[in-house]
Amino acid sequence: MKPDWENPKNPKFRWISTSSREIKKDTVFVPLRAERDGHQFIADALKAGASGFLCEKNHPILKTLSKEDQKKAIFVKDTLVALGKLSNFHRNRFNPTIIAITGSSGKTTTKDLLGGLFSYMDSNSIVITEKNYNNEIGVPFTLFRITELTRVVICEMGMNHRGEIERLSKIAEPTHSLITNIGSAHIENLKSRENIAEEKSDIILGLRSSGVLFVPDDLDFLDRIKQKSKKQNVKLVVWKHAKNPELKINSIEKNGFKLQWKKEIIHWKIPGSKLLCNVRGMIAVGSFFGIPEYQMKRTIQSYKSPNKRLNIKKGYFTIIDDSYNANPESVLSSIDASLQYAQGKEIVWVLGTMKELGKFSKYYHEKVGKELEKTSKGTLLAFGEDTIPMVKQFSRGKYFQDKQGIISYIKNEIPKGAVILIKGSRSMKMEEITSELESFKG
Repeated sequence: MKPDWENPKNPKFRWISTSSREIKKDTVFVPLRAERDGHQFIADALKAGASGFLCEKNHPILKTLSKEDQKKAIFVKDTLVALGKLSNFHRNRFNPTIIAITGSSGKTTTKDLLGGLFSYMDSNSIVITEKNYNNEIGVPFTLFRITELTRVVICEMGMNHRGEIERLSKIAEPTHSLITNIGSAHIENLKSRENIAEEKSDIILGLRSSGVLFVPDDLDFLDRIKQKSKKQNVKLVVWKHAKNPELKINSIEKNGFKLQWKKEIIHWKIPGSKLLCNVRGMIAVGSFFGIPEYQMKRTIQSYKSPNKRLNIKKGYFTIIDDSYNANPESVLSSIDASLQYAQGKEIVWVLGTMKELGKFSKYYHEKVGKELEKTSKGTLLAFGEDTIPMVKQFSRGKYFQDKQGIISYIKNEIPKGAVILIKGSRSMKMEEITSELESFKG
């Protein structure tokens, strides 16, 4: 049984779902293998009204289904691979501009900035990656949201193993791509920053003919990426970051920056100079597409950080909640932002382990500790065994075996009004500390 994707006005399947709890009319259910085998929920999906389902050939679950339900099966070798192929097929029914974004950090900021850049369009004309749906499941779902009305797609692409960016790029077939930076995130699996650069630059391998790649002028391994782009016949657009004549810092404020754009002053309401590279990337894309300057300025001034990313929460303490995730570069960027925001007030850095660093873990945790020591300010409260080398490098550092110990210490020892940055890898669940401190009344 094959879905009738060829006819967009009357397909047998209009929707895709990987959850049996999210089935609606004309949905094909895609069972994926994770902690549990999604094939176990095929019957539930059919009861909920699924019109059909993908199924790996000879899967034993088929024997438990009725003959009538078995007729609704679409047999594939691998349901995850099939999900990608289906989304690619759907993508090729239409012809929107697709801008794919990758990088070690700053992907979501750039995605949201580009979303703001194209927000002058009708809402039906633009599709933007939701939340952090940037992997082999998330990217297909972004593509499935494309309709005949879609003109622009902003598609975030992440990875933690070799080969993932190439697969995602070939699924999405972007017309344009952008690399924010090359850092050390996922170096445990990629083994070196050179390999990370190679993986990130693989985003051009799925580009359509006459494709374009946007990169900053201070991108590590830029010469290598230039050679690769030339070999793939990709147009390279390099935006100026370090010495950008168009957008300069006019003055530094507690909550961000006054930026000088030519003769005009505009406000960027997020502390931390590292994010300005993403702003300049948005301007490069906007200039390439001929977006009016007033729209770019409006995008900069209206930008707001997404949840758990440099969110300022005022109460007994002022909390900078950056708990969503962490890698060495993003941690240093957040420390820079917190120092700017604190402006001399008592400052506390609550840092959890930076995961997926492998044999480089000690080096990078020590590096963060050394950078903190250079500030001659603040207190470090660290959680997770890998942070011990960080604490040893910082004269005002304390190590805790659990999050509750950190919470108790802050409540009893840190004065009212202190600025507290909270950051760590996703698996550390640092937002639990944020929640406890946010409700603290003293």
